[in-house]
Amino acid sequence: MTKFNFKLERVLNYKKTVEDYKKNKFGLVQQKLNREEAILNDFNVCKESVLNEKSNSNLMKVGHLALYNTYINDLNLKIQMQEQKVKEAEVELEKAKEEMIHAVKEKKIFEKLKENEFEKFTYELKKEEEKLNDTIVSFKATTQQ
Repeated sequence: MTKFNFKLERVLNYKKTVEDYKKNKFGLVQQKLNREEAILNDFNVCKESVLNEKSNSNLMKVGHLALYNTYINDLNLKIQMQEQKVKEAEVELEKAKEEMIHAVKEKKIFEKLKENEFEKFTYELKKEEEKLNDTIVSFKATTQQ
């Protein structure tokens, strides 16, 4: 009995490797986006805290007020820069997602091709088996006469 041999097995294995790589890349980019969003959130929380502290202080010297305003302006600048980093990470994540989806589709194509060839192989095997059975039956029939 012959063994099923898919001629494109190496290509399928390569596609699986590419798919795993793209999935890992997507995960890493997702983690990067999460980190950037956490940093942005920290800046926003810090800004809110400073604004609350500034508004709760009734008697504030002009020097302290100027320091608060400078610090708030600095935080606003950092927030803008961090928002840009978040947007860049989102674009990178979308690109990684598209690459991952493409890799999954390519792998599925080869898996379907393998499945179809296996079905063809089993059909041919059954056909051979039926032919062999017919030969045996006809041989028995001729030998019994």
